[in-house]
Amino acid sequence: MSSSNQVRVAFIEESTYGITPGAGNFNTARFTSDSLSGSPDTTESQQIRTDRLSSGQVVTGLAIEGDLNYELAKEDALDLLFKSAMYQSAYTTDTPISVDLTIDATAKTITRASGDWDVDALLGDVVTLAGFTAPTDNTQVMIASIDSALIISYIGKDDLVDEAGSGTSFVVADKLDIGTTKVSFSMEKAFLDLTTKAINYLGMIVSGFNINAAYGSIVSGSFTFMGNGYNTADTAGEFITDSRTINAAATTQSLNGSVDMPFVGSSATGTFEASTFCIQSVEITVNNNLTVQNCIGRIAPFDYTDGTCQIEVSLSAYLADGNWAQLAAKLEQTPFALGFVLKNDDGFYGFYLPAVQVNMDDPVAAGINQDIILTMTGTAKVGASGESALTVFKG
Repeated sequence: MSSSNQVRVAFIEESTYGITPGAGNFNTARFTSDSLSGSPDTTESQQIRTDRLSSGQVVTGLAIEGDLNYELAKEDALDLLFKSAMYQSAYTTDTPISVDLTIDATAKTITRASGDWDVDALLGDVVTLAGFTAPTDNTQVMIASIDSALIISYIGKDDLVDEAGSGTSFVVADKLDIGTTKVSFSMEKAFLDLTTKAINYLGMIVSGFNINAAYGSIVSGSFTFMGNGYNTADTAGEFITDSRTINAAATTQSLNGSVDMPFVGSSATGTFEASTFCIQSVEITVNNNLTVQNCIGRIAPFDYTDGTCQIEVSLSAYLADGNWAQLAAKLEQTPFALGFVLKNDDGFYGFYLPAVQVNMDDPVAAGINQDIILTMTGTAKVGASGESALTVFKG
């Protein structure tokens, strides 16, 4: 009898779609559950028999797809899956820039002694500060506005302090915009408490992902995959990981929505700044709208055509003066920016959406002694200046 505690999912990035590369280490995915499956499509024969017996069914296709459900924690394996979901071959990386920086924690501005913020960063970028005397100033902030060549306004934790730094530096975090490059994986689901049994999935593209951050809960989500190759393994030589190095699963701590979400930025009130109203939960769902390419003579899909990257956003917040304007804005579908960082001692992820449009029902009194909640749902679109509808940061 097999146990779910003895299931290992290992994967490696493919250089040629649908073909497992001959070299390189496999990554071990950490997950809470999976639904990866090669599920055949069947059709029952319509032949008429005089004995009234059915001629049975035949396999007419094969769907190779499913989810990996996860708890968000900073790790290399998740970095790769985000890359596939965003259709990018690599993260954009910047070199740290050494320049004296001055923090005004009251005005929430950072002034540099020289250089040009417009050249080195963008609105919504997550920036890591370093070299300050105060430990709390060596942290991540999100750029709320570029006020001049030398000054930015930022969104960050409240524990930053005033400091005129010397020998300081900053770097824009590694990031992914929505791209057009397909990134696929060969995946192996091994049942370790059986005798050499595994299922191999090839050409697995992340067709979408979900992330849900809520107060009092571990940040969770799922990656959805669609593939083009499938086989079962009954001997060690049939494992795609046979004689290959499998990197151990990460041991980083899961992030949670209570203490690991230092800030949420929003321009729902007109200015992109730290949210002035109390948010209970944020959920982002990305769907790459893949359509399958099926060919005669091949049971599994040949490939997939990528469609529009659709991004759905859900927000739950207590009704307050700070979000009252959204009731009128829903009629005009006025977009607003949304950004946040999830961080612990193991690292961070950041998310920035420049133009979110939401809809909602009017607030209602649900009953005695119950708070009034605004539940906003909508989509994220391309920014006013052509910015990616979603940017994912890591560090």
